[in-house]
Amino acid sequence: MKFKHIACILFITLSMTLSAQGTVAHINMEEVINSMPLGAEADAELNRLKQAYQRDFETSYREYQAQFVKFEDEASTLSPEEKEKRKSDLELIERNLAQTQQNIDKQLAEKRELLYAPVKQKAKDLVTKIADNLGFLYVLDSSKDAGLVMAKGKDLMPEVKRALGLN
Repeated sequence: MKFKHIACILFITLSMTLSAQGTVAHINMEEVINSMPLGAEADAELNRLKQAYQRDFETSYREYQAQFVKFEDEASTLSPEEKEKRKSDLELIERNLAQTQQNIDKQLAEKRELLYAPVKQKAKDLVTKIADNLGFLYVLDSSKDAGLVMAKGKDLMPEVKRALGLN
């Protein structure tokens, strides 16, 4: 009797393990996106924008450097008031350059999000379609700092909320 009980538990455990193996798959979504022609187009557009911003910033920075060198060269001949004024002007330019760099970073991040949103959606749709065709219920993203791509299995949140008295 004991043997039948253990065999039954072993059979159920083995069955559950085998069925669970067919419900979960994984994919590196970064690699999918990088493999898509739309991903390459988004990369190219972002690089063009980045280079344009970089050229403009470098021009402004060279102008600042020229003013700074001129100030250092003339500092010994300037009156204390003029020296203080020019020093203040240079500090303002430094702050503006720092703010410009922050704005560039922010605009590039926003543009990246705008360019990649449709690419990510198409990649997700493609993976979902393939997973559906192959019978997978869950697809985990194996790229760095990622999670679930799709889920068609049972969501336990309603039961958890009910158990917590939140429903």
